[in-house]
Amino acid sequence: METKSSSASKGIRIVFAVLLLIFIGVSAYTIFTMYNKTRQFEFETIYTSDLIISEEKKLEELTEKRDELLAEKEEIMNYGSSVKAYHDQFFELAKEFENRVVNGQTDKKIAYLTFDDGPYRMSYKFLNVLDEYDVPATFFYLKKCEEEGFRDEWIYDEVYKRVIGSGHTLGNHTASHQLGQGGIYSSVERFISEIEDNRKFIEDRYGYTTEVMRFPGGSPTAGSRYEPIVEELRKIHYAWVDWNSATGDGGRVLSPQEFRDNVLDNTNGIKLLVVLMHDYSDNTLIALPEIIEGLADQGYYFLPLFYDSQAMNR
Repeated sequence: METKSSSASKGIRIVFAVLLLIFIGVSAYTIFTMYNKTRQFEFETIYTSDLIISEEKKLEELTEKRDELLAEKEEIMNYGSSVKAYHDQFFELAKEFENRVVNGQTDKKIAYLTFDDGPYRMSYKFLNVLDEYDVPATFFYLKKCEEEGFRDEWIYDEVYKRVIGSGHTLGNHTASHQLGQGGIYSSVERFISEIEDNRKFIEDRYGYTTEVMRFPGGSPTAGSRYEPIVEELRKIHYAWVDWNSATGDGGRVLSPQEFRDNVLDNTNGIKLLVVLMHDYSDNTLIALPEIIEGLADQGYYFLPLFYDSQAMNR
């Protein structure tokens, strides 16, 4: 028979066992909770670290891309400045040669091949022909990169760069070439603003300053505003030129042979020949090699136009 003393002792042991179990349980829960929190902290730290690294990588990539774009922009801008010294020296020699031609000190004549209204998607084909014959020319271009949209912008950029970098002359042909009512000839201010807009566009984008221009449609198209426009052109240091020879590609679609003959059969011994063409015409492109060869056979030497040329008006 169990005594009161043993019964009390047994009760104490039960209570102790229960307390021990509770302690073990609480401790285990605490340890488990702390472990989970530690794991969560470690996970969050790693995850956050990955995010930071990922963002830093993105930032590095964006920085690299920005640097590439800036370098590309600088490279484009250098096209203008890098050819300026060449142009200055070349045009001094060209001016001396012009004087000899005009004064009859040589039997050579000079042909200025000019192309209006570009750039176009096919302009590079004309540049390829000129490169093949090592012939410089003059391109009277519009402000097309921003007007035509992004689809053709990179193509036009390459054309501008090739014209400048290959020793050709890049001329100003107004920003829009918009004729008719309310167009570029609606006022002197409108015309000059178009010239200055295009000049700024070319300077800002390519680092090249235009000094020669052509009136869209030719100077007679300016009508009664010709003289006041000319006064303003002189103030902003522009020389301008029309033409005394043309393929005729600006008016009608003729065969390559007709375009060729329009030039070669009508030189009339002109000492300073300014030939008008457009670098959008497939038939002009086909005729161009024979035009170059035919003019060379007639004793013509090819030059790009320049501000002090005697073919220019100032």
